[in-house]
Amino acid sequence: QVLSAPWRVATRGKVGAMGKPRCLLIGGQFTGTFCARDLKKRFYVTVVDAKEYFEYTPGVLRAYVKPCHLDALTFTLQPVLERSMGVKFIWGEVKTLNGEQKYAEIKPIF
Repeated sequence: QVLSAPWRVATRGKVGAMGKPRCLLIGGQFTGTFCARDLKKRFYVTVVDAKEYFEYTPGVLRAYVKPCHLDALTFTLQPVLERSMGVKFIWGEVKTLNGEQKYAEIKPIF
């Protein structure tokens, strides 16, 4: 089930909470996380990712040899983005993106 009208209405306006413009970032891995950190000063940021966790992929091979190393390579995105960085996180897939009308339809994954 795709998030319906409340999501579209909430993001359709030019200005969000605290008088800031809104920004939707699709993908919460390296680029999405760094962009969220930099953009949160000027925008009300929402990050959407199909995975609920961050994974440092180049280090995964080491985790095969030393499984306890996996904890150093991954973390759950929501607590880091929402609590530590102060941006909204949605675990889901963007199904429709309309730039002209400024809305996105997101299918939550949970």
